[in-house]
Amino acid sequence: MDITLKQLQIFQAVVVAGSITKASRRIGLSQPSISQQLAKLEEKLDTQLIQRNRTGVISLTPAGEYWFKTGDEMLRRLDNMVNEHRQRFVDNSVTLKIGVTPTLRGRFTAAAARIASREPGFVKFELKFALTSSELVEQLRLHQLNCAIVNSEAIADDRGSFAVTELFEDQIAWVVPADVPLADIKRVLSKGKPGDIKGALRSFVEIDANIALRPRTDEWYRHTLPVATPTYAATTYAAAVDIVAEGLATTHCPLSLLPNLPPSVRERVQIFPLENLSRSVVLAMPKHLLTLPSYASIYRALVEFCQNDYNREMAPNHAQSLSLAG
Repeated sequence: MDITLKQLQIFQAVVVAGSITKASRRIGLSQPSISQQLAKLEEKLDTQLIQRNRTGVISLTPAGEYWFKTGDEMLRRLDNMVNEHRQRFVDNSVTLKIGVTPTLRGRFTAAAARIASREPGFVKFELKFALTSSELVEQLRLHQLNCAIVNSEAIADDRGSFAVTELFEDQIAWVVPADVPLADIKRVLSKGKPGDIKGALRSFVEIDANIALRPRTDEWYRHTLPVATPTYAATTYAAAVDIVAEGLATTHCPLSLLPNLPPSVRERVQIFPLENLSRSVVLAMPKHLLTLPSYASIYRALVEFCQNDYNREMAPNHAQSLSLAG
């Protein structure tokens, strides 16, 4: 049966993306080309694999479910064998393709690059950003990354394929402009009268809806600071904190962002860690790579750096604990 790897790869990309339109953007093929390859695959198998509704969203037939699982296993195994062959018998090279969310832009990425560059056979360090951990896990599945820092919930269904190690518990903090008096903050959190709430405390920066913690932070504002309105919106936590540093509003951000903020921003905000609002951050790497000494060494070094140095740097200077802020 003349089934090609390209057809299986395209089929996998469409299923993971959820539509031909999204798959086209992610793998760089036109929609007609993708549709043509899928039609050829279905013709060879003499069965329908996917169904599309009027909006273009796809669903799998029973045969599609079978070939999605089987094809993923085949492609993953082939990719592993090719990579291991190249690294063991061709050039013994190390190319680290690491994915992170924008929160870790800066201090973390510089350290990760340094760790990779120290390995014998180091050739290239590739850093890729995605807005959410779910997007990074998708890139791991498609073999576009060989390492990623994600929240533990996003990788929960894939732990059989990846080595996963917890790096730190990433607590969420309330970020307030530095010039807002502490007395005003405490009065707001003790349910002060709406008329007493002034300035930046009446506004907050709304984070992109795709961020996993968005519903929980929205609920915090509804419950704790209902008078505040989402006057501003930002795609990333870093951009939200920039707005707060200008004295315009408050926002939430994970403490893992702090080591990556420039001093000019950090000195203009107050950080209040919130109780019972956090996420577990993990390092994920395909299990087969850990059989290669260089990748295993990088994995261990990244874990050590995050659990020790980076975790310590996440502690905000002069952070104040507000029991009412949880």
